Amino acid sequence: MFRDIVKKYEKGSIVISILMLILSIFLIFMPFSSAVSVIWMFGIFTIVDGIIHIVSYFKTEIDNRLANFEFAEGIMEILAGFLIFISAEYLVLFMPIMIGAWIIIKSITKMQIALNMRSIEKSNWILVLVLSIITLLIGVFIVLNPLPGFLAITITTVGILLATYEIINLIEAIYVLYKLKD
Repeated sequence: MFRDIVKKYEKGSIVISILMLILSIFLIFMPFSSAVSVIWMFGIFTIVDGIIHIVSYFKTEIDNRLANFEFAEGIMEILAGFLIFISAEYLVLFMPIMIGAWIIIKSITKMQIALNMRSIEKSNWILVLVLSIITLLIGVFIVLNPLPGFLAITITTVGILLATYEIINLIEAIYVLYKLKD
């Protein structure tokens, strides 16, 4: 039951991490020319992630839905994605804060998964917890240091930190899936 929920979450997480890695590459190599496009992509990725969570919620067995918050998370992400998409031109200056908030929310979700994994023997939940704390700190760093006067440096830095987060997230998701397979 718990394993199935985590497996679904981690598989969706891998897809979104790959999409976010693409986004981070644009942020690193084309900070000014792609700023609005990157905001649109971020909005679209947020909507896609929301749809994945809603579909996953409805694929979850009814008995397991009590501990599943994917429907609410999905609705919030879809709404946030549409807001991001329709106001992209205004959000360019807030992009580091939005991406930092995204990382914080996802890191807290990973912390919950790590804490839930404590009951699984040989799950190495501490590694997942440590990685989620590292990514949480990356998100907090981005939110607290958006460097508004240096937009190009900020966007590039956010791109590098986003890429770092997504690489850690991919490793963590693959590791969790591997451990749950045993």
